[in-house]
Amino acid sequence: MARVLVGTAGHIDHGKSALVRALTGTDPDRLPEEKARGITIDLGFAHAEWGGTVFSFVDVPGHEKFVRTMVAGAAGIDVALLVVASDDSVMPQTREHLAILTLLDVKCGVLVRTKADLVDEETGAVVEAEMRELVSETFLEDAELVAVSAVTGQGLDDLKAALSAAAARAVLRDPAARPARLWVDRAFSMKGFGPVVTGTLDSGRVRPEDRLLLLPEGRELRVRRVEVHGGERPVAEAGERTSLNLAGVETADLARGMCLVAPGTVDPATLLTVDLTSLGGLEEPFEDGLAVRFHTGTADVPARLHLIAQGDAPPEAMPQGSRAVAQLSCREPVAARRGDRFVLRRPSPQETIGGGRVLDTARPRVRRRAPLRGSSVAVLCGDDDHAVAALFLSEAGPAGLEVAALGRRLGISEDAAAAHVDALVSDGAAMRLSPLLAVAASASIEMATRADAFFAERRKAGVPTLLVGRRELLGKIARELPEATGEAWLATLAAAKRLVVTGDQAGPPGSAATGVADEAGGFAQRIDEAWRAAGFEAPGNLDLAKALGTKTQVVAGLVQHLIKSGALVRLSPEIIAHSAFLAGIEEKVAAEKGRTMSVGDFRDLLGLSRKYLIPLLEYLDRKRRTRRVGDARIVE
Repeated sequence: MARVLVGTAGHIDHGKSALVRALTGTDPDRLPEEKARGITIDLGFAHAEWGGTVFSFVDVPGHEKFVRTMVAGAAGIDVALLVVASDDSVMPQTREHLAILTLLDVKCGVLVRTKADLVDEETGAVVEAEMRELVSETFLEDAELVAVSAVTGQGLDDLKAALSAAAARAVLRDPAARPARLWVDRAFSMKGFGPVVTGTLDSGRVRPEDRLLLLPEGRELRVRRVEVHGGERPVAEAGERTSLNLAGVETADLARGMCLVAPGTVDPATLLTVDLTSLGGLEEPFEDGLAVRFHTGTADVPARLHLIAQGDAPPEAMPQGSRAVAQLSCREPVAARRGDRFVLRRPSPQETIGGGRVLDTARPRVRRRAPLRGSSVAVLCGDDDHAVAALFLSEAGPAGLEVAALGRRLGISEDAAAAHVDALVSDGAAMRLSPLLAVAASASIEMATRADAFFAERRKAGVPTLLVGRRELLGKIARELPEATGEAWLATLAAAKRLVVTGDQAGPPGSAATGVADEAGGFAQRIDEAWRAAGFEAPGNLDLAKALGTKTQVVAGLVQHLIKSGALVRLSPEIIAHSAFLAGIEEKVAAEKGRTMSVGDFRDLLGLSRKYLIPLLEYLDRKRRTRRVGDARIVE
């Protein structure tokens, strides 16, 4: 059975509540003050079924003092009922409510001329003409107009038929399209049950025993019971008026404007990038830094407007009736998602001044005079999530985005985000650094370029382009990245043959065999051979440089490389020996296993002077080939 959310709109005392009561049999005015004063102060709710459709009604107040409440009630409605009284015609709040519905991107509705029994046909015709003039060039331009009387019942059947027709045109929400989210519009305690919240389930599904996060606080709560229209249900779906009995919270901690979401699906944000439209007819234009009230869902928070340069023009002000990408800095975190509609109101004097759509909840502050690229703006303002996913990955650079974070930023499920990543990978536009982390393909080029530049700089400085420690390389080319991401990049570049990674070292292509690249590889091999044959009497760096026909610092760099690779071993600051030479010494010492030997015994065994013997014995101690006991050593 189809379920449609209908919201009323219109000036105070134009008969909105009476109309809902006539259609549903339920009085939406529930507060004693509302009944005593005869006006709607808070949101009212009712429902009815006809023609195979369940219609849920949200009745909003029409007084100018309660416009903020009207905005909370209008959020997420499928069909609008714009109400105008026959004996009053179009009034200020009629116009403001229509502007709000337009800013919230309501797609369809019905025009209702109420109190038809109070005027003659001629007066009624004049009012209808004024209504048609009001909605000209709006989403209600072609809407059906019905004259009704809640007192006599005139036109109610026609109105039901018009609502059914509008419901058939409405784009209803797919529960599977987005994770669960419910904006709280009421919170109270029910005897025997405890805390209860109500709201329109904006997206997804909710079942008993589900865990939901209360935002912006971040506390995890358990759903005890689910009701839709006062009846217990095993599941509530997107678009339904829903009541949730909650565990893990006190009623005093719940309030309108809070949000319940599936864990890990929404990141509350204070800086929002938005597609903003300013209304025409305002007394003053939008200025950079303007203080506003930001309304989305049932949330209402103070914010400041930050204009972004459009082309070469500095963003001093935004003309009336114009559209631009801007940023809003909210005083409190808001559980907004990409695609959410919002309304901006001026705090004083109170008036609706604009609104639009949230584009991004994670973009850093854009500098005032630094415009966004036109191509980025076009993608951000579009409806193609696939293109936006590619944009977000491209902007993330080598850091990439976790698939779950990409889903939160797009306002979709992690599975849906993963599908976008898989498609981008298939197209060659993205790659996975790990099962959970995605990057744009262009980031691979950037990282390879960074590595090439690092080794080129070493070559320019006269240092041979040899293997370096992984940590040293990461510190140069991936300093801003988490260690795990940097390591993933080393593996990725190695797989693409843009780097050589051996153990805890890495280098440019061609450095695997010798640890160096190009000509330096031959130098390293000849130095290795010289040390292997020389024992402790190897030639100095100057002599080696002359023999090789290269610079002394090149030889010094290659010697350091051979030490790092383990081919050479530094016994002391002054003494270096080849590992093969030392292996022969260790073999001789091992033949004396169990023997306690003095320094003189080792000198006689190895034929070495004290200059080399003491550093050698300390080296053998470190390798646990010998163990010092007083002035002697035991061969292990």
